Amino acid sequence: MALGAFLAGLLLAETEFSLQVESDIAPYRGLLLGLFFMTVGMSIDPKLLVARFPVILGALSLLIGGKTILVALVGRLFGISIVAAIRVGLLLAPGGEFAFVAFGEAVNQGIMTPQLSSLLFLVVGLSMAITPWLAAGGQLIASRFEQHDVRSLLPAESETDDLQDHIIICGFGRVGQIIAQLLSERLIPFVALDVRSERVAAGRALDLPVYFGDAGSREVLHKVGAERAAAAAVTLDTPGANFRTVWALSKYFPNVKTFVRAHDVDHGINLEKAGATAVVPETLEPSLQLAAALLAQAKLPASEIAATINEFRSHHLSELTELCESSGSSPGYGFLRIMGKTRQQPSDFDDGLGDLKQEGMLVVQ
Repeated sequence: MALGAFLAGLLLAETEFSLQVESDIAPYRGLLLGLFFMTVGMSIDPKLLVARFPVILGALSLLIGGKTILVALVGRLFGISIVAAIRVGLLLAPGGEFAFVAFGEAVNQGIMTPQLSSLLFLVVGLSMAITPWLAAGGQLIASRFEQHDVRSLLPAESETDDLQDHIIICGFGRVGQIIAQLLSERLIPFVALDVRSERVAAGRALDLPVYFGDAGSREVLHKVGAERAAAAAVTLDTPGANFRTVWALSKYFPNVKTFVRAHDVDHGINLEKAGATAVVPETLEPSLQLAAALLAQAKLPASEIAATINEFRSHHLSELTELCESSGSSPGYGFLRIMGKTRQQPSDFDDGLGDLKQEGMLVVQ
């Protein structure tokens, strides 16, 4: 019965009813998992562990070692790196829940003795229990290899000596890659920094000036010519990393205009206090574009869609401005708030933002 239920679940998962079934059993998932593993635990004999410890240890080593080697070889056949293959092998090495169902059914059919089943239950249970340590071991192996691999990805001053008025992209994730593509198409010089070696390697494979390094480090910023840069786009994944990078740029390289994305209002205010030149809410424009697409699907006229989107944008940004002013921050959070004062000596870089300013796209303090 247990095996039949398991197979029925696998079949239902591939049908159009999978989402509804998952929704129906979601409230009971934790309870059923707990009941399942409690049943498995009750079937384990601690005395058998003590009495047959050498045999159990040997079987456990054979299971972990054999599956790790097998999965790593399969991973290499599919083209992944040896480090990644070993990590995957260690993560998939423990036995799975299906083993408990299969062993129970084998005992019921007389294929396996209860004593052998109990011993294998112990082996599989112990292999699942040590999964966190296997994952940590894989991470340790990967970190050791990555430390050796990333040396060739570090920035060297000789590679950036000829850069002048370039852009520094701090974070080569999805947003950073789009910015890099746009700058490349316009032949605008830039360098990008990221702390994830796979992103850096992917960028270098495309002959892009992407380097491994912490964008919040003064030394790393110096190596990519921050003192000669025109601007920096900070697109890191975490709010803390964004704040630290903006603070470092503002403190050590005040000539660099810093454009940064904010996760929320409070984060944007903190970024401005840290010295950001312009802060862009990361959810506003994608949300407005999605809303515009839905309004177009609802057969609204294009002029009405544009008016609705612009009205919402203006109202939202005015609320953000009021919040910034009440918090003691500058009135520049978000996109453009037309400021009364004009600059005495606008730079060439400021002139380049003229179109964006007129369209209400950016705020430059």
